[in-house]
Amino acid sequence: MAADVTLMAQAVSRKATAAMMAAMALAGMVGLVAWGPVDLVPHVHVFADTGVWMGVPNGVAVLSHLPLVPRGIWGLWRVSRLPVDEPLRGIWSWFFVCQMLATVGGMWYHTSPGDAAFIWDQLPKSAACSLFAFAFLAERINPRFGSAAAIGVALGSTLLGGIWWLYTLQVSRLGDLRPLLWLEMLPVVLVATGAWTLSGRLLSRQDWLRSQISFVIAQSVDWLDQPIHVWTSGVIGGHSLRHLALAACVGWVAFRLGQGGPSMRVAPMAPLS
Repeated sequence: MAADVTLMAQAVSRKATAAMMAAMALAGMVGLVAWGPVDLVPHVHVFADTGVWMGVPNGVAVLSHLPLVPRGIWGLWRVSRLPVDEPLRGIWSWFFVCQMLATVGGMWYHTSPGDAAFIWDQLPKSAACSLFAFAFLAERINPRFGSAAAIGVALGSTLLGGIWWLYTLQVSRLGDLRPLLWLEMLPVVLVATGAWTLSGRLLSRQDWLRSQISFVIAQSVDWLDQPIHVWTSGVIGGHSLRHLALAACVGWVAFRLGQGGPSMRVAPMAPLS
């Protein structure tokens, strides 16, 4: 009887957390709709690290992406080490692929920052974020979030966001980034809401939260691009530090993937009904 009550309480708690996660994601969407179109302002392409380094224009901003490449390769290797019947192998593989595409796009963009190159940096980055969010939902809500159909939804949503940006740019000369920004925001919202109360298998609660702390640090130092450049006597700006913090985020996920702890040895969590 006590065991039944405990299981019932856990089911209610899971459903409540899932409802809160959905509400937070919806609130973010409503907030962006209420805000209005989000366009690229001119100063968005202005970074502190503009000097030539090792013969590369904007060298520090470009080459600070490089640590993300071995992290992505390491992540794919870690995925290959998961059991062959692991249902989340696909979505994690796509995550690391998109992360490396974002690295290539980011290096190209930072070589000569501009609107045309920006979208090739933003699209794979938004795709990686949406896949990361779906992987979290697959572990903690329903394994179907990691299916091929779910991967298609995540990638398709990113593509539609890019098409929307291009359409609004052509129609009103105001490229609206709100769909892509919402996808980029999803992991922070979902992990912050559900990491502590929902269990998983491949990554522990601490793993998810540490990865998102790295992401938040990355965004924070980006806002301090020029001040950090001054504080370091021109060695590195906050935007370039952002790339290193993102490498730490991806590296931690790659290192810990499949080492989620004791829950790795139990059967997958039943989906919410």
